[in-house]
Amino acid sequence: MGIKLERKKKRVFLLTFIYRLSKFPFASKRRKLKLFLDLEWIFDRLSLEYSYKVFSADEHPARIITKKFLLQFIRAEDTVLDLGCNAGYITDMIAEKAKYVVGVDHSESLIEIAKKGVKGNNVEFHCGEAYEFLLSNKKQFDVLILSHILEHLDTPSDFINKFKMFFNYIYIEVPDFDKSYLNHYRKKMGLSLIYSDGDHINEFDRNDLRQLLAGCNIEIVQAEYIYGLQRLWCRVKK
Repeated sequence: MGIKLERKKKRVFLLTFIYRLSKFPFASKRRKLKLFLDLEWIFDRLSLEYSYKVFSADEHPARIITKKFLLQFIRAEDTVLDLGCNAGYITDMIAEKAKYVVGVDHSESLIEIAKKGVKGNNVEFHCGEAYEFLLSNKKQFDVLILSHILEHLDTPSDFINKFKMFFNYIYIEVPDFDKSYLNHYRKKMGLSLIYSDGDHINEFDRNDLRQLLAGCNIEIVQAEYIYGLQRLWCRVKK
């Protein structure tokens, strides 16, 4: 449940000022809409960035819900590969329950942060390419973690097909293009501020992602759409 409000709301000066300013004929309705969509994108982005500065990793709402979703599927006997593990935030979550977790990232500096910040006998980190690691490694993995990976790739289907043979299950997390109708307004109006991050190549709506996974012979076991993210627990069809 969300929150219950009084019918009469408190006046917010900034809101009143901007709303009244919008009534002035300084531009056409279409130009005003474009301006407001760009401003909304800017402030949404700033709010997201500052949320990670204000909330710790343990209390950030997005990380709490990711942990809750993931740990309902991770089993105590699972060996997990966190591909593109960054500084090991999700690796650390999974290590609370899984038998063994390996984090792999091509950034040496991030791997060093992960090694210092994540401790445990069931965790290890490697700097390098994940596919090369899988070919040279003797461990058998059960689960692949793809958290904020697919949106950075030119051909995500090729990537999934290349890696899926090593795993039984895949966890996928990407930004949700359908998180708001405003994204669809931006798309319809051809605005440039439509991406979640500057280095994203793909922005997936929910149907896009379902079709991508179906084409890779990946079954979605459970999906969740909350806090602007798509979280999917998937099974690799053998």
